[in-house]
Amino acid sequence: MGSSNAIAEAGISLVNMLKKNMTPEPIASPESIGLCLPTEPEDFQLTVWMYNFEEQNTMSGSGFRPDPADPSRERFSPMQLKLYMLITAHSKAPPQIRAADEYRIIGRVMQLMRDMPVIEPEYLEGSLAGDSSRGLMMEPLKLAPEEIAKIMNNPSGNPKMSFALTLSVSIESNLTRSVEPRVGDAHIRLTQLNQTRKQG
Repeated sequence: MGSSNAIAEAGISLVNMLKKNMTPEPIASPESIGLCLPTEPEDFQLTVWMYNFEEQNTMSGSGFRPDPADPSRERFSPMQLKLYMLITAHSKAPPQIRAADEYRIIGRVMQLMRDMPVIEPEYLEGSLAGDSSRGLMMEPLKLAPEEIAKIMNNPSGNPKMSFALTLSVSIESNLTRSVEPRVGDAHIRLTQLNQTRKQG
């Protein structure tokens, strides 16, 4: 279960996976991959940026449930979030081969998403790494060029080569309450009505 840092940790976990599997080809150095606005890549050749998020409705609903850490208390249900991530290639090659270089970078990312739809526990950061048996699910998204241009705030409609996906994370609540004592036994005393009438 993630802490309040789960959003940042999800982005860092994705970057960890990309650094391991995108270098030394098609990107030479892991330092060339990082969390960054796609419009301000600096020295990055591959950027990861969360452009949106939404809370998901779960079948279990909301409310309090037993706290695994303290049987005497209940904890409010966690918040389920879907994070929308944009991965963008920024080739540093000469203009004559820059587009082809960016196509190679994005092609490798797409291959990686197909082969590894889950960010494995070895790449997870912080509170997300607490449960070593679970990874972080990824789901690719189809975005039209005009949608990418809008996300990048690029009115020219000529955005950088990009790839979108979603990550699902949970943020644990800090809200707890004491468990109310439950009734264990109920004793009912019955009076025989006929016997009471005879005595009267």
